[in-house]
Amino acid sequence: MRCLWFCCWLLGISWLSGCQKKENAQPAITANNYLTTIPDPKTLGETYVSDPDRILAPGTAPALNARLDSLDRSGRAHLDVVLVRSLGEAVPKTAATALFNKWKIGRRDTNNGLLMLLVLDQRRVEFETGYGLEAALPDIICYRIQQRYMLEPARAGDYDEAVRQGVAAVIRRLRPAAEPARPTLATAADSERYHLDSLRRALVVASSLAETPADPLDAALPGEAPPEAYAPPEPGPPIGTLLLTGLALVLYLLLWYCTTRGQRGRGWLVLLPLGLLLALVLPALQGGLGTGVFGALVYGLPLLYLHGYFGWQYRRAQRAVAPTGRPAAYGQLQAAHRGLAFTAYLFPVALALYWRWYRRHLAALRDTPFACPTCGQPMQKLGSEAEKAHLNPGQVVEESMHSVDYDVWECAAGHRLPLAYANPDSEATECPACHHRTLGPGRLRVVQAATTKAEGWGWRVAKCRFCQHEEQVRETIPRRPDPATRAAGSAASSSWGGSSDSGPSSSTSSGGSSGGGGAGSSW
Repeated sequence: MRCLWFCCWLLGISWLSGCQKKENAQPAITANNYLTTIPDPKTLGETYVSDPDRILAPGTAPALNARLDSLDRSGRAHLDVVLVRSLGEAVPKTAATALFNKWKIGRRDTNNGLLMLLVLDQRRVEFETGYGLEAALPDIICYRIQQRYMLEPARAGDYDEAVRQGVAAVIRRLRPAAEPARPTLATAADSERYHLDSLRRALVVASSLAETPADPLDAALPGEAPPEAYAPPEPGPPIGTLLLTGLALVLYLLLWYCTTRGQRGRGWLVLLPLGLLLALVLPALQGGLGTGVFGALVYGLPLLYLHGYFGWQYRRAQRAVAPTGRPAAYGQLQAAHRGLAFTAYLFPVALALYWRWYRRHLAALRDTPFACPTCGQPMQKLGSEAEKAHLNPGQVVEESMHSVDYDVWECAAGHRLPLAYANPDSEATECPACHHRTLGPGRLRVVQAATTKAEGWGWRVAKCRFCQHEEQVRETIPRRPDPATRAAGSAASSSWGGSSDSGPSSSTSSGGSSGGGGAGSSW
């Protein structure tokens, strides 16, 4: 009977332990669930090591947490270590980036996060760095730390040592050795001896720095050939050259537009500035032209182009113009220079005289007396008030709208000649009914208002200020935005950049983002 009870007791204990193991069993980590299955170290009691498969020895993780906590409190970096036996079919680099961004490793303001991921079945170690650490831990340095300190113990199966050496190398790289504490100096002799010792140490350090690199990770070992992906990047084009290229492109296109608009058959001239810019940019980016020479050429070419363009306009303006042809010549000259006034400030020395001539010539076209075309006697321009008596009502309205400015010339014999100068900046157009430039800009007359579900429509009505003629054009009114959708969008934008979905934590790891940098090695 006692044997029967003992057997039942053993069976019960085995059943209970089996149930407990099932309750505490860690779900298998796969490519589909690693983001939710691997615990964030911040949720494990302010630790820095996530080891769900219990790969490390019991005493290794606490020792690592102590070192990484000191590094974190210094503000230099926040380093999280993750070890898993498998990620399924997931690529370790992709998993490292995803875990980094989900956990938001590092400070939000400095992005000083670093993730060290070891995947045993793929025999792979990955470093993922935040933006703020890419200068101190570039890809090539991450690669050399893995190759020199981590791969050999990992190949031997000693993952504790691989992680310890990797963490130690990162800390040495990020935190310089502390200077010896200054001793208490009791006498002047002690002070003198301390300063002499300090000078001697400084000389020793200086001589050692002259002979060897400051950090062995900065120099490749004999025979060490890193993959091309981790090789030091080739120096890119100078920032000044790129900036000058962008400014030159904007300037060249603006000059092309202002000097060719309204002139048919000259659109092909855009190829001229673009071709010249391309001919300069290519050698500048390849190092054939210095930034100073490139800037001088970029500045000088549009100056030469403007000299040619303005010289052509000057020659055209020298042609004799009949009195009745003055308004056309005036308008043509205005159109040719419209939008180019900024060149007087961009090239003040070279174009100062030209723009002064331009203003004088415009005034001469309006104010220079001429002989009466009818009787040949000299004509004089009437003043603003006197000329109104000789304008018809439509012309008076045009002047009041500032769409056309009239000059009335009169000779001693009583012959009068009105000259009309159109204002190129006016929005008024010619009315098809009265043929005066008194048709104002259209206003929308709504027939069916738009709603959140349907478009509306109406008439764009332009009304003549002189004869009251109306021109109507049908216009579609777009749908109104849904207030609920707008509110949802505002809420989504305000919540952007929030913290991760891990549990509450006072850790400094509170908003970092991956810069895409780092390195990976296989053992």
